[in-house]
Formats: sequence, C-alpha cells, structure tokens
Amino acid sequence: MKLENIIPMLGNFGRYQLLVVTYAALHNIFGCFTTLGNVFYAAETDHWCNVLNNANCSNWAEFQDNCTDVKKSIFLPPPENGSDSEYPYSNCKQWQLPDGYIFDPYVPLSYYDGFTNVSVPCKDGWEYDTSQYKTTTIMDYGLVCDDAYLPSLAQSIYFGGFLVGSFIGGSFSDWFGRKKVVIFFQLLWCASFITTTFSVNIYMYIAFRVMSALGVLGSYVGLYVLVLEVVGKSYRTAVTMALGIFFAIGYFFIATAAMYLRQWRSLSMALSISSVVLLIPLFFIQESIRWLVSKGRIDEAEKVIRKIAKMNKKTLPDVLFDKEDIQAETESKESAIPPSVIDLYKTPNMAVKTLNMQWNWFVNSLVYYGLSQSTNDLGVDDYWAFFVSGAVEIPALLYATFGLECFGRKLNLGILELIGGVACLATIFIPKGIWRIVVAMIGKFCISATFSIVYVYTVELFPTPVRAVGLGVSSVASRVGGILSPIILLLDKTVANLPMWLFGSSAILAGTLAFFLPETRGKKLPQTLEEGEAFGKCRCMGGQAFNDESSVELDGMDTAKEGVFAISNAVFDHKEEEKEYRDFSQQFTRKLQESSHM
Repeated sequence: MKLENIIPMLGNFGRYQLLVVTYAALHNIFGCFTTLGNVFYAAETDHWCNVLNNANCSNWAEFQDNCTDVKKSIFLPPPENGSDSEYPYSNCKQWQLPDGYIFDPYVPLSYYDGFTNVSVPCKDGWEYDTSQYKTTTIMDYGLVCDDAYLPSLAQSIYFGGFLVGSFIGGSFSDWFGRKKVVIFFQLLWCASFITTTFSVNIYMYIAFRVMSALGVLGSYVGLYVLVLEVVGKSYRTAVTMALGIFFAIGYFFIATAAMYLRQWRSLSMALSISSVVLLIPLFFIQESIRWLVSKGRIDEAEKVIRKIAKMNKKTLPDVLFDKEDIQAETESKESAIPPSVIDLYKTPNMAVKTLNMQWNWFVNSLVYYGLSQSTNDLGVDDYWAFFVSGAVEIPALLYATFGLECFGRKLNLGILELIGGVACLATIFIPKGIWRIVVAMIGKFCISATFSIVYVYTVELFPTPVRAVGLGVSSVASRVGGILSPIILLLDKTVANLPMWLFGSSAILAGTLAFFLPETRGKKLPQTLEEGEAFGKCRCMGGQAFNDESSVELDGMDTAKEGVFAISNAVFDHKEEEKEYRDFSQQFTRKLQESSHM
C-alpha cells in the first residue's frame, strides 16, 4: 500500500491532529510574545539631562511639587533648531554651568558672570519620565541621544534571526527529522527567551533576542510541516488561517500584561516563563511519517502510524507498506532533477512575475511589522492601540479566507494594498487621536489580509517544478522587509512622518503592480516551466492567451523534501474526485458546505 493511501486512513482531523494543531496555535501565541513584546520593552518616554541630581527644592516649599519642572527650565536649553521634538526642552543637551554655581530656583543662570550661554551634551546621564513606564530597556541601558538607534537595530537583527532560522530549520528538519528539530529549537527558544530578561546590557539583550528568533522560526518550520502531513486536505486552509488568528490573539495577552506590568523585566519574565508550557506537548508529538519513509525507516514509520491510529481510534490493516511501492517511490525521488532559483529568472515573463511577487512580499512584511511596532505613535493609549492592532487581524484573516473565492486573487491583492497604502498616507495629515487610529487600523486590516492573500497567490502563480523555489525567494524578500521595518521607523527622528510616506507609497506601488499579474482563480494552473512562462504573458513579450479553464491536477508537494517551503493549500493535492475544483479555495468552500450539512 502506498503512503498516500495510508495517511488518509488515520482520519482527516482526529485527536492527534487536534493535538498538533493546538500545539502550533500555542506556538504562534508565544511567537507573538517573542516578536512584539519588544514594543513595550523598548517603549520611548521623555528624557532629559540629569543635572545636579542632589539639588532639590526642600528649602522652597512653593516649588516642592514641581521641582523637576523648575530644574528643567533652568538647566535645559530649548530643542535644537529643526528638531521635531514634542517636548519644550532639549532631550540631549544641558547648559554649561558656571563655576561655583549653587542651585536657587529664583536665580536664573544668566545672572552669573561665568555663564556662557553654551549648551553641552549631558554630563551625568539622563532622567526619564516614569509616569507610564517604570522601566524600559532604553532607561536601563541608556539608549538615547547618540545611542537612540540601538533599539531599532536590535529589532532589525532579531528579524535577521528569523531569516537565518527559516533556512537552518528547513535544512535541519530534512536532515535530522521534524520532531528532533522542533525539540532542539523549542529548547533554544525557551532558554533564550527567559534569559533575555536578565540581560545586563544591550549587546547581551540583542544576542539572546536573536537566539530566540532562531528558536521561533526553527521550531515552527518543523512543526508546521508536521501539521500539514497529518491534517486532512479539506482542513488545511482552515487550519492555516486559524494559526494566523492565534498569532493575532497574542496581541491581546501582551497588551493586557503590559498594562499591569510597567517594568520591562517583569513583563518579559511573565511572557517568557509562560512559554515553558510549550515543552509539554513534545512528549506526545510523533515524528513525520513522510520523513521516516523518505529515509527508508519503514518500521519506525509503521509504529508512528499505528500510534496515531490508536489515538484517533482508527482501525488499520495488518500489512501497511508494500515494499515494491516504497522502493519505486524512493527511486523516483532520487532520479528527480531538483529545481533551481535560476529557472525563475531565465525567461522574461517568469522573471517579471517573480520580481513582482518578491516586491509584494517585501512590502507586506515591511508595512505589517512597521504598523505593528508603531502603535505608540498614534496619540491614544498605548495598550489599547496595540490591542486593537491585533484585533483587526482576525476579521482580516476571515475575510481573506472567503474573499479570495468571491473576488479573486488579483483584485483582492491590488485593491487592498492600494487602500492600505492610502490609509498610511492619510495618517500623516490626521492629528493624533481616535481618528488617526481608525485610519491606521484600516491600513492594518488591509495589510493583514494581503499578507495571507499573497501567500496563496504565489503558490498558484508559479509552475509545479519551481513552485517551492518561488515561494522560497518570496519568503526571503519578506524577511528583508521585516529587517528594514525598525530601521525605517527610526527615520521619523530625522524627517517627520517619513516612515509613513515610505510605507504608504510602497504599498500603493505594490497594489498597482499586482494588477499586472494574471488571475489564478478558476484558471488552469501551470504544470511546466513552459506553461509558467506563457501564463499571463502580455503581447509585448510575444505572449498568447493562456486561458484554458479545463480542470487540472497538480502534483502533490513532498514535505519530506521541501521542508520550510511545504505549503498548506489543497491546490497541491492530487485527488481524482476533486478535479473539478481548480484552486484551493473552491475545494475548501465545498468541503465547508458539505460539513455544514452533517
């Protein structure tokens, strides 16, 4: 019996599948903790030079309630010319005090003969406004003025860890097995996440944040593939969207915890120590059946199959594997010629579509993480702004699930990106407050939806031989967007509103370019490189219409080989009775309708 015939016998969504999906959902919640907790760890507050720290207003009763403001008015110059500071005094300069100065709130510095009216950098560190945040990494490590770029750099390097983790996790899961990779990177993640709380300087903080990022992506690669291999085909799309929703739920927990834990170490400890629960399901997760078979470990694969069947209360035949079928499958895999990235750029139409998709992935990641990390700039309560930022993702993902079938891929991607880009630009001209957050959340809704839509669109657009490679290069572009998003947010200190100009204009450009892509809904999807080049080729490139709407079967993706690039869409499943549904959303909608009548 072939492996493709054995796995469906375990059930589409039984107890074991529920266990693995629940584990992946928890993984996404804690992944959100790790990635976006930094929004509150490194929250910006007002700061000013610490001048004559021992001086106080104890001898002047009338100034005891506002002594800090009095000292600011005496010791601090106004903001530098051209700066867009929201504070009345300089954050990084103080007046040069004359020799022999003695603090007196009634005597300004100009009364002293030695006062030169010269401002100098802070000599004794800074004081911080602790009315909202008691401590942050910025306060503890002095990341202001000349070092103000370091918090953004730390987050960029964190996203760089995502990029490395996706490659390492994918390769390791192919070499050593999914379960071992999940265990290793999960332990790395939990240990690094917790240790970050005890960082003594910014460099230690960055190092352990990067290791946390490696753990998050490395473990998710293996876990996601495990989910795909055991969940029934008709459930894969729903499961994929549900996992995205659970990432959004992580926003709720972060905002609530940050509201009550105003010290960054306390918040970090609360978020990180709770991740230990992710270690419990590891005792019940089984190794990938497909990976075991691909490595010729048939006996182990059979044991795993029978364990899952027992948990799902399914009955299996006494003999599962036909050695001849296994041998034939192994030989076919060994003789297959691996696809190359070069194939994506050899021909003009394929190259244009690839670059277009890479730009769309880059922009979606750039804008998504840019908006998620800038909720503190919306002019309303930081905690509620962050909470709402996560809440809008849930209806966005639900819309993306069903909107693809109603309006297609191209229209959804293009129009939503255009609306999202316009919303980003509109926030520039709206004063801080409730209306600014409303418009910003419209943009976040659109970008959250297009981030999932572009995933589906990509895997349907590329032909079968380079589908996984196409998704891979697009994913790399997405990681680059994530890396750049904190750096771009830093530009706001140089040119006011420059990040939103960049986010908005890049999203508008991406939406415009999306209209040059071919629609894939209801279309025959390309099977060969030749069909991929012809698909959507314009007349200026000598193209002819590729509009055959006859049904199509696509080869199943082998998750044992593709690792990180394995996909959840049923468009890659080979099943005779589903020939009439040409794309994954049609299959999912039909299955959903069938289940609703049960």
